[in-house]
Amino acid sequence: MLKLLADENIPRGLVALLKQYGVDVVRLQDLSVRGISDKELVDIANKLERTILTRDSDFTTPSLLSLVKNGVIYIAYHFTRDEMPRLAKRIESIIGQLEPRPGLLVIIEYEHIEVYDKH
Repeated sequence: MLKLLADENIPRGLVALLKQYGVDVVRLQDLSVRGISDKELVDIANKLERTILTRDSDFTTPSLLSLVKNGVIYIAYHFTRDEMPRLAKRIESIIGQLEPRPGLLVIIEYEHIEVYDKH
């Protein structure tokens, strides 16, 4: 199962729901880190051996994805507060099926989830 590092663009409510579902997730803000570059986020995720959970499409680019040791989960659609429980359940379900690895890219869209291995 993947351990997640939630980017600062992930709402606190979604992180709380993930924790309720038993997901090992840490918010970037809980590490007293704010306003950092994408590269700095990658460095923190690699150091903590966590998969990045983000809404930032920059992490889907080969140049940035290639630096990530434990993969990226990219939420590719805008969701409302009411949709957060469904989204949290979908994230919990998919991460239970995956192992962290370089090049792992999970793209979560409203209707489906795509898993890519870029290595």
